[in-house]
Amino acid sequence: MALLDRAHQQAAVAALGQAALTGVDLLTLLEQAAVFVSQTLSLDFVGIYELSDDRSTLQMLAGFGWDHGVVESALVSAGPNSMAAYVLGSCEPVIMRDARTITAFEIPEFVRSHGVVSGISVIIPGSQRPWGIIEAQCRRGRTFVEDDFHFLQSVANVISTAHGRKQSEAERDHLAAFVEHNPNPVIELGPDASVTYCNDAARVTAGALHKQCPGELLPASVADIVSNCLANDINALNELAEIGGRTFSWSFFPIVRIRRVHGYAVDVTDRLSLEAQLRQSQKMEAIGQLAAGVAHDFNNILTIMQGLVRRLGLTGSHEQNDMLEQLFDTTERGASLTKQLLAFSRRQLLQRRVLLLGDIVENMSRLLQRLISESITLKVERAENVPPLEADAAMIEQIVLNLVVNARDAMPRGGQLIISTDAVEVTTQTDTELWTRLRVRDTGCGIPSEARAHIFEPFYTTKEVGKGTGLGLATVFGIVKQHGGSVDVDSEVGQGTTFTVLFPRTDKPMEGKTDIVRKTAVRRGEGETILLVEDEPLLRELAHAVLTDAGYKVIDAEQSAEAFVLWQVHQHEIDLLLTDMVLPGGMTGRELAAQLQQRKPGLKVIYTTGYSADLLESKGEPMNFLQKPYPPETLMQTVRTCLDAA
Repeated sequence: MALLDRAHQQAAVAALGQAALTGVDLLTLLEQAAVFVSQTLSLDFVGIYELSDDRSTLQMLAGFGWDHGVVESALVSAGPNSMAAYVLGSCEPVIMRDARTITAFEIPEFVRSHGVVSGISVIIPGSQRPWGIIEAQCRRGRTFVEDDFHFLQSVANVISTAHGRKQSEAERDHLAAFVEHNPNPVIELGPDASVTYCNDAARVTAGALHKQCPGELLPASVADIVSNCLANDINALNELAEIGGRTFSWSFFPIVRIRRVHGYAVDVTDRLSLEAQLRQSQKMEAIGQLAAGVAHDFNNILTIMQGLVRRLGLTGSHEQNDMLEQLFDTTERGASLTKQLLAFSRRQLLQRRVLLLGDIVENMSRLLQRLISESITLKVERAENVPPLEADAAMIEQIVLNLVVNARDAMPRGGQLIISTDAVEVTTQTDTELWTRLRVRDTGCGIPSEARAHIFEPFYTTKEVGKGTGLGLATVFGIVKQHGGSVDVDSEVGQGTTFTVLFPRTDKPMEGKTDIVRKTAVRRGEGETILLVEDEPLLRELAHAVLTDAGYKVIDAEQSAEAFVLWQVHQHEIDLLLTDMVLPGGMTGRELAAQLQQRKPGLKVIYTTGYSADLLESKGEPMNFLQKPYPPETLMQTVRTCLDAA
């Protein structure tokens, strides 16, 4: 409605300006102005006054709504304490909200006798001094808005232009600038939707999009829109038109009395793109939370299965042990899947160290050669002086492996696969930095353009049913983002695909190589007491049994509140707290450990969880961590190592 009112006001001002420039006499122009102001602002009275040469009085030359004879005879004083003097002394429009309570000036008697309650007054400027005043008033209380001020002042400016012919050209340009200088396309349409006017912005925009005329920027249904606007005197807002890859939002406002429709366009392409990115980000975050939760629960199940398999394998026959080993290997495959889910959701615990990307690719080259078919030629390119990065080696291997598998599947008839590592300059907001780059290029079938926007989404795959989970590239995306890097794809159908992964460099020194420690039998417990806190019943029972069999005394609890009760009884004998990170009851495993270590500073702590987002905020503190799923021997080894540590 505000835009419609503004359009009406602009049309009224333009009509008055045209009349002034075509030589209409001043009195006729003033009478037209009084009518336009009254109708446009829906007011009862309008008075246009001329200031006398001695600035003592003002005479009403034109008006609207007054009793017969008032316009010809009304003479208003401009002396001290008068309403006219107050208006003339003000630099801004004067608002009268309630004439019955005004004390700042004296209101003319004929104004009071007509029952005027509220009004607005502006000065009609002149070349050297004010030419006069316009007053617009009504019999009811009314709130005037900024557009009303601008409109009334514009009318006053037109009158001033008519009075001073020398300024007519400047005033005409000023009035025309409302539309002509609009940076967005503005088009006026006739009843048949033909373009009767367009501003420069409309012509420039049409040319930039390789269109012959500005009318091609309009929505396809513009004829129906114009017809409906004029027939029902209603606006049509947010009508979208997609032109040359850009999206324009059109708003149409009918001027029924002149049978025209004004259309105003805004390019909303970038806004719609940002909204789509936001929705995608929210969807990915929701799926990430779901994946992390599923992985956490699944890891608990896998831990129970691995523990039971190992315990059953101790007493079974040779054939049974082989079957149990196969079952254990199957749980390992399940654990690998949960790692992909956690990597996708960015909740996989990273075991970072300083390494060279080229070393990882070279060490994997033999494995990768076996992974691809003989019809695919593998080429590894390694540049010199590539800066190191701080990363989880296993996660980087996962990235390479997933990209290579995708490249292999894209070349069923063979081709060439090139894996390269080098350094590249990346320009940030503050500086230009040297980053490490991994590129995996294939000569396969390529990715269709409509699929490229979705390839990093979880469970999205272009492969046949049963050929892919849709987690490969989502996992790559999650790992890269977890390392603070970026991943991009360049692909053409039939020309192949190139995945480019960038990692920030690190200035930390490379770690020295360490000898491989041979596996030795795990030393048994010596009666130490362990407080076990785990909310999964079967997993708690299994850990209890494993640790008890290993020579430890175990006190177990389901949640933190129960753990506190047991602590009060056994605190002097408890040597180690083994707790899940996520516990019911409102207190996490870290919070529980912090509370107990305040009471007993020497208490050893081991954390376990199916995912480990909380550990990423450990602030550099040393932490003993047992990643689920874990076999019994890993549990015993971790407990023994923690207890033996200084």
